Amino acid sequence: MSIKSLKKTLLKAHRGPQTQISSLSDQVAGDWYTKLKIQPIDYCMQNNLNACQTKVIKYATRCLIKNKDKKTKKEDIEKAIHCLTMLKDYVDKDVV
Repeated sequence: MSIKSLKKTLLKAHRGPQTQISSLSDQVAGDWYTKLKIQPIDYCMQNNLNACQTKVIKYATRCLIKNKDKKTKKEDIEKAIHCLTMLKDYVDKDVV
């Protein structure tokens, strides 16, 4: 067994329960979400979160695991903050 396949097997064994959706086992352009116990999209779908809430979860989750340098880490944090600001604006306008 190669190191890569061993690593993938071990990661799958340590993941928490996820929805039985086969597309969650693959990720286009990267692997940071598939390494998580619960993927952000699965969490958001199971909890009926709106688009702003979903993006906050996405950016906050990936900021430290996807990005290697401080600049891109901070960009994801800024994106999460922007989504929170949009959500606040929707709340202020009684939209949500």
